[in-house]
Amino acid sequence: MAEGGRPPELDLHLLECPICLERLQQPKSLPCLHSFCQECLGTYIDKEISEKSVSGTSFPCPICRRTTSPVNHAEPKEKWAEHFPTNVVIQDLIQLKEHSSELPYCKPCQTKGILTNPAKFWCKMMNIHFCENCKEQHHDIIHNDCDILDISEYDISRSKPEESVPKCDQHEEKILWYCEKHQRLGCHVCMIKYHRQCEQEVVMTAKEYLERLKSGTRLRDMDEMLKKGAEAMKSLVKDFEEQIHSLVQNQENALKSITDLRQRIEEELDECQKAVTDELVTKYKEEKENMEVSFRQCDRLMKGMLNTMKSSVKAVEENNPMEAIMMYQRGQAEIESCQDLIKDMREPFTSISIQHQVPKPGIHGDHMLGKIVIEKQGRRFPVDPEFLRLPLSERQAKEIRKFNVSIPADQCVVTICGIVYLPDNNIVVSDLGNKRLKMFTDEGQYLDQLTVPGSPFDMCLVNNTTVAVAVYGKGVHVVKVEDKKLSLSSVITLDKDLRGVTHTDRRFVVSEYEGGVYSLTQDGATDMLHNYDTTCWNLAHDTETDDILVSTFSNKNGQVAVSRLSPDKRRTDVMKVGVVRGSNGIDIDSEGNIYVCGFYSQNVVQMSGDGTRVRVLLTSTHGIEKPSAIAVNGEKFVVSNECSTADDRNSIRIFQLY
Repeated sequence: MAEGGRPPELDLHLLECPICLERLQQPKSLPCLHSFCQECLGTYIDKEISEKSVSGTSFPCPICRRTTSPVNHAEPKEKWAEHFPTNVVIQDLIQLKEHSSELPYCKPCQTKGILTNPAKFWCKMMNIHFCENCKEQHHDIIHNDCDILDISEYDISRSKPEESVPKCDQHEEKILWYCEKHQRLGCHVCMIKYHRQCEQEVVMTAKEYLERLKSGTRLRDMDEMLKKGAEAMKSLVKDFEEQIHSLVQNQENALKSITDLRQRIEEELDECQKAVTDELVTKYKEEKENMEVSFRQCDRLMKGMLNTMKSSVKAVEENNPMEAIMMYQRGQAEIESCQDLIKDMREPFTSISIQHQVPKPGIHGDHMLGKIVIEKQGRRFPVDPEFLRLPLSERQAKEIRKFNVSIPADQCVVTICGIVYLPDNNIVVSDLGNKRLKMFTDEGQYLDQLTVPGSPFDMCLVNNTTVAVAVYGKGVHVVKVEDKKLSLSSVITLDKDLRGVTHTDRRFVVSEYEGGVYSLTQDGATDMLHNYDTTCWNLAHDTETDDILVSTFSNKNGQVAVSRLSPDKRRTDVMKVGVVRGSNGIDIDSEGNIYVCGFYSQNVVQMSGDGTRVRVLLTSTHGIEKPSAIAVNGEKFVVSNECSTADDRNSIRIFQLY
């Protein structure tokens, strides 16, 4: 008969449900070891599944967002929560807390009429209090093998509790063993029954495993990662708070603009003012709710990681193996969730601004008072996630999508000579064969096309809603990209056999078939930057150095393949013909790495800005055959092929750097 000593000191936050913030009722544990009230978990699952789809087969943990599957898929989702295992450790702690917070009286004495005789012992199995005499005369005669606690000297303020070992909910034996291979705690029956085939060195007592963790660096590494992850969440929380404040300020400014405009026009504007105000409030509410969802995700995970770190340190200091292992496993799950969350939020990471667009004088009708527009601009990610990810120069390329860019209006074979990958993940291509620009989503959905009066070659991004294309004998055509539509904005006439084009803050830079590279102003004035002895096929702009990157269509060893032109017209050769032959498509990423298409070498290479580090990203084994154009967008890039097969020639491929 176990007469275990005083109950252990209770870590009160472990007894609270993270959803309702009240004392846990029927605590249920998910595989990630986070516990919730059965009712709260059931309500959460029902809401999560309903928001996604009726046929959902999993849900994210409310704390760490780890994808969780039900114990039995055959059960309706209303019963998923009750089938998760009950956290008997938490349940016992709650009972201990309840019985230690009130003055108990002996139950047998009360039946005899002695109502206020203080109890000294509590039987966990019977849930009855006994005085010392009744324990010996009644309890010990029948229950000589159950756990009974001496509660007469319990003091919750004591800092050094005696160890209490929970029992296995399957075999009613003490949980003293741990299998490292399966990462499972269990009693000696569990080890014999389920882990008999495991090697001897992976099955050990929980205390032995704790000593192994303490002797290595895994606990320290986990604490460090939890600390960094919590700091990352703290930065995101601060950033979202600032953005929400900015949205509120945007709303106030827009409402003031609306009111000021209304004062200058007649009374019929009342109805228009109401309409545009409702539009503002609706969009503001929608964007604010979206941002608050992200805020809550980061805040909840940050608090969970900080609690895990605190509990882990405490468990190690108190030499509590089961708690330490549970906190170690929970910390690993939270670190993984932190990494996934940062990756999801990082691409794309935008700044949202709600503006009131004032109409031009003389505008009547529905937009008499203007309209509400939402502007999304890419912004710097507030977290330095270097501990979570590799630089782009060390990542591998994986194809994530391939789709056909031919459309019913095409009359000729598709020949892609230029690509722009817009920040909103739409793609615009120049089709030389059919003399038109085409726009698609990066999921492959066709959006719009614009016929070009000439032969379009290279393309470049001017700003988030504007692109430009070099047209043979016609100059540079500037095209607006708004509301998923392409429209010609302006034309800078230049009677040259143009091939490449790029844009700086001050001007366009173009290249011609004969090898000349020129700066081109908006009024059509040109200035020779350099004259190459071979065709300059494509251009790109390095925003860090303000250099122009030039790819030359050379196929002889020793000739230049890629070079730089500085603002003061100095030429620096970056790569010679060798690994790359017939270089044409060229672009640069946010880290300054250069991407070049090798038309004759049938590959795509990535190299450092100075050309000292070169590696082949894609070859014919990846389906690359005569690549002609490339565009980079964050961690993704798109490539076109001039392949022999009609299917590949009409297609573009999107790759992810992972």
